[in-house]
Amino acid sequence: MSSDAPEPYRVFYSERVKERLRTLIVAARDRGDDEAILAALREFDRRLRIYPQFGDPQSDLTAEPGQVRIGIIPPLTMRYAVFEERREVTVMALPVLLRKAPS
Repeated sequence: MSSDAPEPYRVFYSERVKERLRTLIVAARDRGDDEAILAALREFDRRLRIYPQFGDPQSDLTAEPGQVRIGIIPPLTMRYAVFEERREVTVMALPVLLRKAPS
């Protein structure tokens, strides 16, 4: 990594989110798009570490400086909080598996 590269954000997933992701992967496998959800999950994790502002802003937090955002990388959507000052992202809302596009 070059010396002028920004420090990556630390990303935290709640246990509920991790369990939900496992459930969604099984559901995606059952409908035949488990590779798509795994690719989306990898891309989400990558983006959240380098540029979590890619998602649409939903609301500002009041307890501390931060913003709730929602990101969509088909077939997955996730809602997360970005804490700029700490360079942290927390995914606490349960992810959603979008409908499979008709083939």
